[in-house]
Amino acid sequence: MQDNDHLDEKPEAAMHGSPKRERGYTYTKPTTKANNTAHPAVKFVEELKADGNGNVSLADKLKAAAVAEKLKQRDSKDSSQSNVNNDSTMTRHPPKATTNLIATVAAAKFRGATAPWGSYTFLESLDISSLSNEKLKRHLKARGELTEGSKIELTDRLMSSLEEEMKRELAIKQEIEAKHKQVALLEEQGAVYAVGKNNMGQLGLGDFKDRHTFTVVPITRGRYCQHVSTSTGANMSFATTEKHEIFAWGGGGMGPMGLKGSKQNVRFETPQLVVALNGEEIIMTSIGANHAIAISKGGDLFSWGKGDFGVLGARSTMKVETPTFLGFDKPASVVSCGDHHTCIKTTGNEVYVFGHSANGRLGIGSCETETRFQPFPVQVRLPASQVVRLVACGSDHTLVSTKSTTFSWGSGDGGKLGHGDLLSRWEPTEITGLRGCNILDISAGTWHSACVVRIPPMKDSGYLYTFGSGYQRSAWARGGFWNGQITVRRVFCGSSHNAVIASDGNVWTWGSNRHGALGRSIGKNTNSMFTPNPGIVIEFGTIVNRIGRGLPKSVACGREYTIVATTAYDGPSEEEALEILAMQRVKEAEERKRQADISRTKEEEMRLQREQELERQKIRYLTSKRLCTMDPKCPGFTYEVNRPSCCRECGFSVAYHTIVVDEPSTESAEGRQNIKTVE
Repeated sequence: MQDNDHLDEKPEAAMHGSPKRERGYTYTKPTTKANNTAHPAVKFVEELKADGNGNVSLADKLKAAAVAEKLKQRDSKDSSQSNVNNDSTMTRHPPKATTNLIATVAAAKFRGATAPWGSYTFLESLDISSLSNEKLKRHLKARGELTEGSKIELTDRLMSSLEEEMKRELAIKQEIEAKHKQVALLEEQGAVYAVGKNNMGQLGLGDFKDRHTFTVVPITRGRYCQHVSTSTGANMSFATTEKHEIFAWGGGGMGPMGLKGSKQNVRFETPQLVVALNGEEIIMTSIGANHAIAISKGGDLFSWGKGDFGVLGARSTMKVETPTFLGFDKPASVVSCGDHHTCIKTTGNEVYVFGHSANGRLGIGSCETETRFQPFPVQVRLPASQVVRLVACGSDHTLVSTKSTTFSWGSGDGGKLGHGDLLSRWEPTEITGLRGCNILDISAGTWHSACVVRIPPMKDSGYLYTFGSGYQRSAWARGGFWNGQITVRRVFCGSSHNAVIASDGNVWTWGSNRHGALGRSIGKNTNSMFTPNPGIVIEFGTIVNRIGRGLPKSVACGREYTIVATTAYDGPSEEEALEILAMQRVKEAEERKRQADISRTKEEEMRLQREQELERQKIRYLTSKRLCTMDPKCPGFTYEVNRPSCCRECGFSVAYHTIVVDEPSTESAEGRQNIKTVE
């Protein structure tokens, strides 16, 4: 900053006569010494200039700028007014030079106060050796360095300080990059991602804030999670790893965490290891409103949670905090929990149920009252010829799929049983619309149901069919998925939204998007809370935030939230992706250049064609016979020697000879006929 000390010199008080006063400035006729009383603005500017360290607040900076602007405006206004003189007083404004000096001081100080003294970003673009001693000292002082010594010493000291800061910044960047690569290496081996409502910590992200895009659950990085499950009633989530570890989170203290001593209303916002299941080789879990069931690799069943309505299958209604071996004598292969009931498929393709029997959700026949329940597994009677392949429980209904058809029973609200009515069924009833269909997957939500029907020649994918209530657009009318353009492998129903894994491995979602449960934008209208149109979630099978994400392996839809477990990422690395992107950009640039060249060539050809056509028309106009529009007897324009612009035959100007006709050939019959006609 330039030295502005000379600007503080007071202007010569060459004012004679009586004291003068206007707008707060007082100039008294000098007697012994000049009056030091100054305008508050001048005092402020002097105080601001006296602050030599440059540590001026933003408010003071703005105030200084405002002072300078006001002084300039006042000076401009006052210069147009005349001076008023009388015998005793003389009123006069301060000289223009004075206000200009004050404005200059304020503006200079305002600029100086914002100078980034000692800033590495500011200094790296400057030639340090060209700075003055004063500026070198100010930069060194701002950086906490010594300010004594010759200019060479000051320059070397400042350059050394900047070099040390550069090394520190480089070391920090390298450390951050190393940590990022370590995290990326783990996450790219597979992880769990969550999105949507998080009031009970059901996303496992360490807080209770909703997410509108899929966010990784940190503790699941590199654990090779094979299966995830959620609940529409307990707002909690489970994840099963390749090493058969079970992690649980959410629940708000109400759900079956499986953790000994978990207190009421304690929200586990981060995944907790269910130690009681270590060594049991768990491969699958399912969660109800207040209970949970796990299946081991050998088919053993473990249950825990509240025992109301016999949902634990342990012949008791007592609460069980930690997973307890059920003691079921038949090995199980699939388990599915409703809010207050459970359905099990055994390795012998049999179906067993237990829990609340209201609305016929157990499928074991009508009960006298809706308060009846079954506290231990009991077999569901199906036709002997049917081989059970899949089971699924909704909140209060059940689906079972065999090799050739599908059965449903329980509450028929909204038509979710698929029988064309709203009636409940107390025994397994065949869905005639799916008779003869090869069902690849089934799922049941709160208000609706869905199934994937294999369509030849597809082997592991097919069309999606849904039935039930379309509340929040969660259920589609019966028909092909996206008009048959995309086939589906797996389907997952939540309380009011759905997800599928398509044949290409991508996740598609639709239904309610409250709290961002769909994990994607549903259109330009940000106020829209639901959509009936399935849309792809583009955050899987690609690189997000410089970390590769695998394709979905397991999906679970809860109440306004979604959990996804992914496979290992097998796409290009970040460096390879950047190279591919660079190559793609080069190809795009070359293609744009090629298209531009083609366009220019076509334009040039068209221009030449137009010019040639104009030349032909010009030649035709000059060489063809031009008949007169004023004299029909004129045989054609023939210029007059003395007046070239007039016709020798009719005397009219060439401007009236605009009818152009080609000379007829005298050798053709048509030409001779034309000649005779003219004659």
